[in-house]
Amino acid sequence: MAARRHRSENEQEVKIKLSKRDLEKVFNALSKKYGPGDIDHKYMPRAYWDTLRLDLDQHNISVRVQYKEGSDGDMGGHEQTVKLDLPHGNTLAKGAVLRREVKDIMPGHEPDLSIVTDAKTKPALKPFLKKKLRHVFTAAIERRYFEVETGHGKHKGTVEIAFDLGEIVLPHNGRRYALCEIELEKKSGSKDAIDKLRAHILEIASSAKIQPLSKSQQGSRFFRRSISARHASRRRPPSRSL
Repeated sequence: MAARRHRSENEQEVKIKLSKRDLEKVFNALSKKYGPGDIDHKYMPRAYWDTLRLDLDQHNISVRVQYKEGSDGDMGGHEQTVKLDLPHGNTLAKGAVLRREVKDIMPGHEPDLSIVTDAKTKPALKPFLKKKLRHVFTAAIERRYFEVETGHGKHKGTVEIAFDLGEIVLPHNGRRYALCEIELEKKSGSKDAIDKLRAHILEIASSAKIQPLSKSQQGSRFFRRSISARHASRRRPPSRSL
């Protein structure tokens, strides 16, 4: 069955890691200041796939699959999202990354890189089409989010603010890694809108720091450490009792 829906876009975003207490502090402050009419909420369990050697991660590519509910009487399906880093000049907000994001709806829960038709992404995936991908980790995230407009004139922009709280889980051993971060994604207008919000958050939360790694990169590194630790324990000689 071919993909029923396809969407591709570039995304510019800044991630900020902080304590759970400070995340709530920032959420209360920003939701009160900007007063959005609706604060959306969703639970996002997303399965990330790669080779056991993390070949995709080594090329700054991520592949995830999540279930998407149907609408208007249609059956739901699984959405595959492929992301890859893009080169950029000096047009990004401080601490921001620029990525290509490609989404396709699939009937099954396992990724299929061959269905990607996006002209900017397809060449980057070609070396991996025949590689065996495995479920490396799941990012189970509760997200609250809303959009705000900030700035004036040429500095005005619309930014989506997302408050993510959850964990990364390794399916092969059940190990967990707590995740708490704020994501600022430019929707339109000037990058200065992200800069303004980032500076405001860093003022409010003493624990806040720029998170340079995506969820995919954080999960891949957690997986790599887990595998290294397992191999080290196998090489360790057994203890001898006296």
